[in-house]
Amino acid sequence: MYEANQRPNGCQRNSKNSQQMKLRNSAIFLHNPAYFWLWITLLVWWSGLAGRDFYLIPALIFIGICSYHILKKKELIISTKWITSTSGQRWIIFIFFLHVVLYLVITILKYYSFRWNVWDVGNFSNKLYNISQGRFYSSYLGSHNWADHFTPSMSPLAILYLWIPSTHWVTLAKTIAFLSVPPLIFQICRESFQEKEQAWIVTLILGAAWMLFYAPALNSYYYEFQPSALAPPFILYAFLCFQRKEWFVFWIVMIVLLGFKEHLGAVWIGFGCYMVLTTPFKKTGFFLIVAGIIAIYLIMFQVMPFFRNYEASWSMVIGPFQDILAKLIYLFKILIPFAFLPVIHWRFGIMAGPAIGVNLISANSAMYSTSYHYDDMSATLLILTMILILSSKNNMFEPWKKRKDRQWLIVVWGVCILSLLPSSPMRELYAAIPKQSHWDYRNELLKFDQFSQGESIAVQTALGAHFNRTGIMAITDDINGNCAPMRHDLKVKEPKYLVFANKLNHYLINDLEQCLKRMNLSNDFEKLTEYKHLQIYKLIYSKK
Repeated sequence: MYEANQRPNGCQRNSKNSQQMKLRNSAIFLHNPAYFWLWITLLVWWSGLAGRDFYLIPALIFIGICSYHILKKKELIISTKWITSTSGQRWIIFIFFLHVVLYLVITILKYYSFRWNVWDVGNFSNKLYNISQGRFYSSYLGSHNWADHFTPSMSPLAILYLWIPSTHWVTLAKTIAFLSVPPLIFQICRESFQEKEQAWIVTLILGAAWMLFYAPALNSYYYEFQPSALAPPFILYAFLCFQRKEWFVFWIVMIVLLGFKEHLGAVWIGFGCYMVLTTPFKKTGFFLIVAGIIAIYLIMFQVMPFFRNYEASWSMVIGPFQDILAKLIYLFKILIPFAFLPVIHWRFGIMAGPAIGVNLISANSAMYSTSYHYDDMSATLLILTMILILSSKNNMFEPWKKRKDRQWLIVVWGVCILSLLPSSPMRELYAAIPKQSHWDYRNELLKFDQFSQGESIAVQTALGAHFNRTGIMAITDDINGNCAPMRHDLKVKEPKYLVFANKLNHYLINDLEQCLKRMNLSNDFEKLTEYKHLQIYKLIYSKK
């Protein structure tokens, strides 16, 4: 009787607690409208309503209300109870899978709207297709696969090209790698935090940063393809193996990492520095540092030069003291979203130091702009660093609630974050939706691809990702406006066809209109008239 009577009372208490929690959550919005405007800001940004920057209007209202509360010494109420509730966790999982579908759709649509180009999607897809045909060779570059970038860990993707030759394999692999990060963040948090509630909260914050708000990570994902984009889940899994002391798997994953790009030895150095400074595994740490330095040196200055016949590389331009102001701005952009905690707690932040240093010592301004793909490694390590910092400090933010000057710093920090938000997923979706002209181009490309099978061709850069063949080159123009294939190596046959699409991106061709006029007047080529949307020219006279 006692147990029977206790059960309904317990249910009543749970029901009452649930009702009270709902009331508390609603009270937050009633008594502090700042959070209402924060949600409006994020919703407007996410939806892409009224353009790229319209969300800044509700953002200003949010900042204004927060400032008013600080002046009036009112408490800024923050409730996290809903995160650990069953309904809250279900919503988080639902939103995650919603964005999984969204990003997969965006990736596929970008192909049909011709958002992928020869550099870098078409080039790496060409390498993988050629591997499936038994050749370690890039027809675009006219060189061995490892001459430009050291990418053996990417090579297993070539197996998929034996099944269906498609550029989708490289772009989907990148998307899957990107989407694998939040679940790994959760696993690391579960093993780093003693309380499940804390693990969920930190996972939510850092997972949302990775998938939605942190520009260096998002821009790396949105921009074309690089093999290093496959590395983030391997970096996190390697650290998870370290946490679990699964040393055999740890070393296997670390070796695989080296094959995603020539600079991935920086992960070895970063892990090593962290182990030396904060763990008992100092000997392992020193080994990782030394081995990482040696690996970078051997790959960049011995292996890759060997495969390009010791010719100079255009991509390895060193300039550590060049453009200092731009590099300082870059550091601000990548660190301000984390409130500079990786610098303040530098014993943890040192893990990301070598990866960031790779970008800082370069003379290529794109590497320290946060607008390209160069932050895939550093963003991952900074996320990992934040997990370590937050798990090591109890009540880190408690002192900030009582100090007005510190609260103003939080407002300034919020302004910086909101002003640095990347393009939202919905805006990326809108931009990726193909137009009718794109489908017209696509249909004619399929027709031409079937007609010209086995022939060597040269294409406008926007079209390169839509062909899978061993003999393909990009088209460029000379100072006189004449179009010509980029023939880096005579091993590739002289192209029989040149393919253009005058309404698409024409990177490497400065004046496409002038280029096509000269093609029409040339006695070496004839235009194929059966194509209404593409401009295709057949070689009728070879200079050979």
